[in-house]
Amino acid sequence: MNYALEAYKLTNRISSVFAPNWAAKNASIKFLSPNRYDIKEWEESAEQAGTRFNLSEQVSVIRWSQALTFNDKVPNERTSNEKTVPNNAKSSDNGKQILLVHGWESRATQMYGLVKGLVKQGYSVFAVDMPGHGHSSGETSNAYLFSQTVKLAQQELGHFHAIIGHSMGAGAAAIAVGKGVTTDKLVLISGPSSIENVLRRFSGFVGLNKNTTDKFIEFIGQYVGVPATELDAAKLLQACDIPALLIHDEHDIEVPVSESRRLVPVFNQSELFVTKGLGHRKILKSDEVFAKISDFVNAGVC
Repeated sequence: MNYALEAYKLTNRISSVFAPNWAAKNASIKFLSPNRYDIKEWEESAEQAGTRFNLSEQVSVIRWSQALTFNDKVPNERTSNEKTVPNNAKSSDNGKQILLVHGWESRATQMYGLVKGLVKQGYSVFAVDMPGHGHSSGETSNAYLFSQTVKLAQQELGHFHAIIGHSMGAGAAAIAVGKGVTTDKLVLISGPSSIENVLRRFSGFVGLNKNTTDKFIEFIGQYVGVPATELDAAKLLQACDIPALLIHDEHDIEVPVSESRRLVPVFNQSELFVTKGLGHRKILKSDEVFAKISDFVNAGVC
């Protein structure tokens, strides 16, 4: 038993009754403040295999390709706030670019399992460290900021043949496309269909009652500048013509598979691939999943 977590939940249950505003604001701060975890040994190899640079003053990105042609590699620890997108950051053929979007409390290199196969097929693969994650700066973050960073990547790096997101990164990619970002293919792995659903699951997990949950969602919307109800991919993507592959494990306990099922009908061309026994994170290490994504991304590519 995690006694600290249980004590936190108990505090929230009590304060939800006697101090709902305090409980809601406290939960908001916790929700918006992602933890940063030490890089794993296998990620060091992923870092060394790519070239890192700054997409903006706050946002770091790494690129993997068959032939890295940047004149200078930017150190992993940024020493300047200057924007440092190299002139040759884009691949020579924008049709061969892919963007990876990691999830909450994750980072670009944790998507590396997808990279080798895509690079062998001739793609330049970019992965952004979202604000408050990895090498990017910031102490807070949110799904809308994730989606705006996807938009920034397209503005700075050009068209992506495919955008592939996991967890919150999948939700953010869907929101970004719903708000105008273009791509040829969209792959959503273990992602939410609605940010309000995410907030309500978090609220229930930490012990807030219904009244305090509503206040919590309101506070989040005020901080982000966009109400959670407007960050519903199922509404933003109605009749979307972009081919989509949705991948989800049937026993994902962090984001239930019902979230992906809710998104399937909003695309004019979509497929839901349901895995078994992979959960929320091991799904990014599955050869079966890699093969499914590779086939989907390359379908119709000359």
